[in-house]
Amino acid sequence: MRILQVNSATNLGGGETHVLELVDALRSRGHDVTVAGRPDGAVHPEIQFPFRGSVDLLTAIRLNRYLKRNAFDIVHAHVARDYTVVAAAALGLPVKVAFTRHLLYPVRGNPLYRRVDGWMAPTSQMLARLAPLQPKHTAQIPNWVDLNKFRYVPHEMHQPVNIGLLGQISPHKGHEDALDALRQLGVGYRLVIAGKGEESYVARLKEQSRSLPVEFSGFVEFREFFQTIDVLIVPSWEEPFGIVLLEAMASGIPVISTSAGGPLDIIRPGVDGILVPPRAPQALADAVRSISEPQLRAGIIAHARERVEAHYDIQKVIPRIEAFYLELMK
Repeated sequence: MRILQVNSATNLGGGETHVLELVDALRSRGHDVTVAGRPDGAVHPEIQFPFRGSVDLLTAIRLNRYLKRNAFDIVHAHVARDYTVVAAAALGLPVKVAFTRHLLYPVRGNPLYRRVDGWMAPTSQMLARLAPLQPKHTAQIPNWVDLNKFRYVPHEMHQPVNIGLLGQISPHKGHEDALDALRQLGVGYRLVIAGKGEESYVARLKEQSRSLPVEFSGFVEFREFFQTIDVLIVPSWEEPFGIVLLEAMASGIPVISTSAGGPLDIIRPGVDGILVPPRAPQALADAVRSISEPQLRAGIIAHARERVEAHYDIQKVIPRIEAFYLELMK
């Protein structure tokens, strides 16, 4: 297949890493893949347009001309602000249009979406929120983890127990709930916060944690980070998907997450990890204590790796995307 992947993001985040890995995987499977985006785009686009927002008529016209000159089978957009531009560019052309929805909140309707042949969503919650659009075709296809990059290396627990919190440092990610949980855990536990965020909020967290065993690690290499922690917590108030969960599960690190959004699809409670209500520090503390029990911990670690291998390995997910493309081309 000849496929055009479109992503106009300028900052490298989870969605952009997703696109880069998708492009590499599709090319390795023999497909002719081209990437379109902004000149300063995070996905290193070969084809560059301004992409100045969802009403960028100039980019839609230029992209339409490009699609006319090049016989693509599929054009696949991943960023919400690119949806209307890509749909407009494809008007009157035989190319099939696919969109992936990576966010939990509903998509605002637009007449141009009648041009979209199929929508993908990584979770059941995101898929359900596409229903008002009355899409022609849909598929729930999860995000993935490349098991070649995350070795399964379970390790003995440290003393004190190291609780890891990895990712964007922002209020909705539940960092203050994690600090409250640490206060309730008491002696024998420490919290390692890795990631970056707005300076004023990070400073506030540091002030709140002055009397607690908390380390702010900044940017870290994920695989090395997993070997320094004993449990990964994801206390987000709402989590669209949770790729970091998959990466920890693949690496042999038990996970605890709030039961909001993507983790509901990923984790079978008490089997692959532990789910707790959002904004419930006591429940989070209780879950951290329970994961220290050797038999429960060992079972969760083993089942989590098996689940990732069965459902979230990139080698299992990419063929599902290929199959969806082929369905649209029928």
